[in-house]
Amino acid sequence: MKNLKKFGFVAFAAMALVLSACSGSDDDGGSGSSLATYINAKVDGVQFKTTSFNGQSAGIATKQGSGDQQLIAISCTDASAVGDMEFNGMQVILIGQVAAGQTYQISPTSQSILAYTINTNGGGSNNNTEWDTDNCDGATGTVTVTSLSDTKIEGTFSFTGKKENDCSSQKVVTNGSFRGTFAN
Repeated sequence: MKNLKKFGFVAFAAMALVLSACSGSDDDGGSGSSLATYINAKVDGVQFKTTSFNGQSAGIATKQGSGDQQLIAISCTDASAVGDMEFNGMQVILIGQVAAGQTYQISPTSQSILAYTINTNGGGSNNNTEWDTDNCDGATGTVTVTSLSDTKIEGTFSFTGKKENDCSSQKVVTNGSFRGTFAN
């Protein structure tokens, strides 16, 4: 299951990169609330805000399966604070039964993942530096789903993500909010 989650994470990060590269001009995303899909948060006190291009979100959301086999993934890109072909990414990946009004504890023992990624030097997956809740002790978070329908999910989150190969390196993500309008 861990390999499936990693594959899903990389696939969504790549899709967000493709979406962010589709336009030559970018619009200010505002608070993100006008975008169909967004993630906003603070990473170690610095604002992460989903980028938009010509009014289109540099993010994607999908919902697959049902019950214990359900996968809901929201992946967004913030290209505002980095250079050419560099980006920051944020992912909220929920696996299992998900319901509105519920708060989920995320940790290395849960199936779900929260992640923050910095990608440099051309967008290849070998250039990712990732802090997530998947592998290290103390890498934990919470997700509260405030609304869920067949077409959209909304909620809030926070987490402390740690580097997979250096559990002493961490990023603290606070004041997180998200909306995912499902692409499928």
